[in-house]
Amino acid sequence: MKKALSFLLVLLPLTVISQSALVTYNGGFFVRENSNTWREYRPGDSEVVWATYTQYGEEKNYYNIRSSECEVSIPKDPHNNIYLYNKSKGKWEVVYYTRNIYNYFSDNARQIYTYSNGYFVRDGNSWREYRPVDKHSTWSYYTQYDEDENFFYIESTTDKVAVPKSSSNNFFLRKNGKWEVVYYTCDIYDATAEYDYVLKYSSYKISAGKSWDVHNAPAYIYLSRKGKVLVCYGDTRKKFSFNKTYILTIKNSDVEVGFSINIDEKQGILFFDDYCIIDIESMFPYMNFNDVDKPSTLESIKDLARTKSFFK
Repeated sequence: MKKALSFLLVLLPLTVISQSALVTYNGGFFVRENSNTWREYRPGDSEVVWATYTQYGEEKNYYNIRSSECEVSIPKDPHNNIYLYNKSKGKWEVVYYTRNIYNYFSDNARQIYTYSNGYFVRDGNSWREYRPVDKHSTWSYYTQYDEDENFFYIESTTDKVAVPKSSSNNFFLRKNGKWEVVYYTCDIYDATAEYDYVLKYSSYKISAGKSWDVHNAPAYIYLSRKGKVLVCYGDTRKKFSFNKTYILTIKNSDVEVGFSINIDEKQGILFFDDYCIIDIESMFPYMNFNDVDKPSTLESIKDLARTKSFFK
């Protein structure tokens, strides 16, 4: 296979570049899980793996991988790009421009916040930092103790770090009583970073006439206090906006049973103690998400809806 190669690539020692395990591009990344298996993730499009590949060859400067749909060539150096084989033209063409390559990645979480020589992985309120140039294992463990509109605040036994929710901000370290920039952000691979609340449900069911199609798989609803929603189930990811919240009560009484978010007077999502009903005919089939994992999050949102202070 012939490709245009960067002159700088020839100068790099193969003992370093052959260990690449995380290759990022704008909007997604490839993870090399072992010598034969690669997985591609596109956080903005899917909560789960986008495609799985098998490595069938290796060149001096590239790994060659294939799925059931296509063949891709992964560079060992960030100065080169990611290629896709165009079957109809019989040649390799650039499909992504490489952002960064890290020669170590061994983590189950896939919400990644990168800087030039390392990255943080978000796993709920647990965070891990990796610096592959310095160490092929976890560099440091953190726990999230706060967040605001722009940052997640995390701490280890020795440090406090502010992790940006947007790539337009940088990483800060708390030092001598004030925040100082510690890393310059490269890319953020976490489509949920902009949302204030995450509601995870263990299963969902979709109306199918007089019956239901039941799916024993997770479903998610992400809510922003700026009136943004992301709904994820199966391979479906849909974003929309809302501008109203209501407390739900039993008919002809003041007994509260939940709350709703509405895109108009008739369509919205109704949240109850451990399930929700999605009734937005213009965007979704009628469905239920069941068994929420954190009822306390629902209560926090309900409190804001009750006091009419949800939006900010």
